[in-house]
Amino acid sequence: MYTTVVSSRGQVVIPAEARKKLNIRKGDVLSVEIEEGGRIVLKVAASKRTARGVVEKTAGLFADLELSGLEYVENIRRGSGGRLDDLEGGC
Repeated sequence: MYTTVVSSRGQVVIPAEARKKLNIRKGDVLSVEIEEGGRIVLKVAASKRTARGVVEKTAGLFADLELSGLEYVENIRRGSGGRLDDLEGGC
């Protein structure tokens, strides 16, 4: 069991050993549940972890482009002779 102290701002620190065991990292989202008897349960929202990983892996991927993402896609569409529109159902 671990113990922690509530700060004047209502913050608590999850002990390092517990964070390591649960693989809790900076930016992870935790849900807070209050059970009968005043028990507080923290759970890691696993879906948020996946989304953050994708963002971290792709962040800055197109940072050196001189065009916006929309302009880039429009240029591809123009050069495709309409093939991309056909694939997307003529959108």
